[in-house]
Order: sequence, then structure tokens, then C-alpha cells
Amino acid sequence: MYTRTTHEIAPRSTNAVWPLLNEPLLLYQEIPYSTVTHQGVIGNSSSSMRWWHGYFVLWTLVVALCYREFVELVRTLRFDLPRIEHVTYFLAYVFALALLSVVLPGKMQTGALLSDGHTRLRYKCNGLLVAGVTVTLFGAGVYSGRLDGAVIANHLPQLFVVANVFSLVVSVGLFLHGRATRRPNWLAPRGVVEDFVLGATLNPTMLGVDLKFFSYRPAMVGWLLINLSYACAQHAAMGTVTARMALYQILTAWYIWDYFVHEPKMVYTWDIIAEHFGLMLVWADYVFIPFMFSVQNSYLLHDTSRLSAVQATLTLSCFAVGFAIFRGANSQKHQFKTNPTAHIWGKPPVVVGGRLLASGFWGVARHLNYTGDLLLAFSYCAPCGVRKPLAYFYFFYLLLLCVHREKRDDERCAAKYKTDWDEYCLRVPYRMVPLVY
Repeated sequence: MYTRTTHEIAPRSTNAVWPLLNEPLLLYQEIPYSTVTHQGVIGNSSSSMRWWHGYFVLWTLVVALCYREFVELVRTLRFDLPRIEHVTYFLAYVFALALLSVVLPGKMQTGALLSDGHTRLRYKCNGLLVAGVTVTLFGAGVYSGRLDGAVIANHLPQLFVVANVFSLVVSVGLFLHGRATRRPNWLAPRGVVEDFVLGATLNPTMLGVDLKFFSYRPAMVGWLLINLSYACAQHAAMGTVTARMALYQILTAWYIWDYFVHEPKMVYTWDIIAEHFGLMLVWADYVFIPFMFSVQNSYLLHDTSRLSAVQATLTLSCFAVGFAIFRGANSQKHQFKTNPTAHIWGKPPVVVGGRLLASGFWGVARHLNYTGDLLLAFSYCAPCGVRKPLAYFYFFYLLLLCVHREKRDDERCAAKYKTDWDEYCLRVPYRMVPLVY
């Protein structure tokens, strides 16, 4: 269906309906669907149909698990509408991050070549410092008593509404600006609805800030601040932070830290290079990532059940294995792209057709990085126990996304690499889980 070339993939991208961040850079070229019939990908219409049947069953199981709890949640959901102070809090947060992004020092990273064939943008990669200063200011305010640490948790529904309105307003502004101007680095123009949802401009800037690159920061820092606020709310209510809450806080904070450590690699992802910046990405950055990835907090807040040593060990082991696979696979891909002869696991790389890495993690399964990401997602949900399926929303969402994405990636690679991809699939027959899938 598409062709692609691959570059290093960063941690999960804020293309939430997108995420995400763990997708390789895809440079698309339309190819008729009927041409994608290579070994191990589709093969024929019957195997494709079997895949869709399996994917439908997976969707059905997820809906069946969550349906009753979701209906009950909607039925009992009640909250006050936002007030002016909620709007002020949210806008102050976003503009503070923008100001820090401008004034704090950072490494300048040159991006990949854009679709116009000659433009390479430069990005200040100081996200780790921005996040560190923000969390430090939050902690100082709480410690000094000038800031209620639970303020975000206590007003989360109102902030959620404000974030949605903010995303809509920004998307309308980007749409109108994009339709009124024609920049040289635009992709092909699309219809009105597509331009609004998918974006009407490629790299919008304001006061020297690249809005698309910057918006990853409110997403990831917002997720972290919501987590910390819930920890503060639990401490205020119970006088302590439970082991379950502490475990969740440590694991997610590590992931967010790792994301910002590898921020320079983000400039080579598909989102930055070729995705227009519209409602889809804006909503993902300012709403979906911070508010939906932190759902576990609402289950952990009042949970006083004991976390056993076995549960903690299994959760930490799941995280460690997932992180090793996720970061290891991505690092091997980046290394292969920048230094194709570098050894992998102490041996020369196995290469198919001069372009496809078939050793290391990429010799175990074709999309093992997705498997690592799923193990990470499961470890973030595991502290909630097993009684509430919606506590695993993050994992279920990512499971459905990654299973669909790996099939789409296989189709694009088959169209791009043709017989080389056939050979790679023979060498590496498993998609995500060796001996299983």
C-alpha cells in the first residue's frame, strides 16, 4: 500500500491516535493495494481476511472487558464546569513551557530533509531541562506551602474540558492560517475536512517556536505533573503514598525521562517531517497523552490494598524486559542507519538486500519494538491490580494500535522492498512475539 524508508524511532510520539512515538519514519508513496502480495505480509485475500477476523475478535474482547465499567462511569460522572481560574492555570502552564523552551539552553539538532527537497529545520532540544525546571518549580511550590500539590488532581475534569477547548481553538487558528498562506514546505493540499483534522500547514511557528515540536512537551510534562499531583492528593488524604502509587510513579517517570533524553531523535520521526499539524496531533498532545495516559491515578488514589513482593517483582520484571526490548531495538535501528557495519550483539549485522537489518532484536521479530512498548504499558497498569479493566485503558489502546500498525508497516515494507522483504520475512517469520505471532 505504501513504501517507506526508516530512521530512528523515538519513544512513543504524541501522535496519540496517532502515539505514537515509537513508529519509524515513513516516507510514503501511494502504491495500489493489489500489488502488496509478498510473503509473510498479506499473501492473498484469504489470509488478509483471517487477519481482520482476528483483529475484530481482539476488539470485541477489549470492548467486552471494559463495557460495563465504562457505562457505569458515564452514568455516574458529574463535575462542575470550568471557571476562569481553570483557564488561567492551563494557559499559564502552556505559555510557561513555551517561555522555558525559548530561554533555556539546549542542543541544536538539524532535522531531516522535508518534502520540498531542500529544507532542513533546526530544533532546540532542551526538553529535559524544561521538564526538570518545571517539576522543580512544582516541587518547590508544594514544599513551601505556596502551592497545593493536589490542585491538578482536584480540578482534573475542569482542566480536561479546558484542554479540549484549547485544542479546538488552536486547530481552528492553524486551519485558517494554513488555508490563507502557502508555505514552500507544504505537502499536497487536501480537502477542507482533511486540512482541519490532519492539518493545513506542516511546520507552523509562533515567535520563533516550532509549534509541532514544542507540543510534545505539554503532553509529556503534563502527564508527569498529573501523576505527581495525584501522589500529593493521596498523601494529603492518607498521610502517605502507597506502594502501588509509588511504583506507578517511578515507572512512568522513568519512561518520561527517557523520552526527553532521546528528544533529538524526534526530529527524524514521521510526525515532525511529514505530518501536518492539525486537530489530530493538537488534540493528542494537549488532551489524549496527559489526561488518558494517566487514568491509572484515579484507581490508585484510594486503593489501600497491599502490594505483595511477588506483584512488585513481576511488575518490575515486566518493565525491565519491556524497556530493554523497546530501547534496545530502537537503538539498534538507529545504529544501523548511521553506521551500517557496526556490530550488533558482538557480531557483524545480518543484512538483507543491503537495507534490511535481520539480526539483533530485528532478527527475533519484525516489530519487536512494539512488543517492548506493550510490556511497558502493561507494567504501568499492573499496580492497579486486576479488578478494574478500565485501569488498563493505556495497555488496551496501545495493543489495538500496535497490532494494526504492524500489519500496515508490513504492507508498506512489502511494497517498498519487494523480493528483499520476502527474504526478510522468511528469515524472520514472526511479527511481534516469537513462536506466537
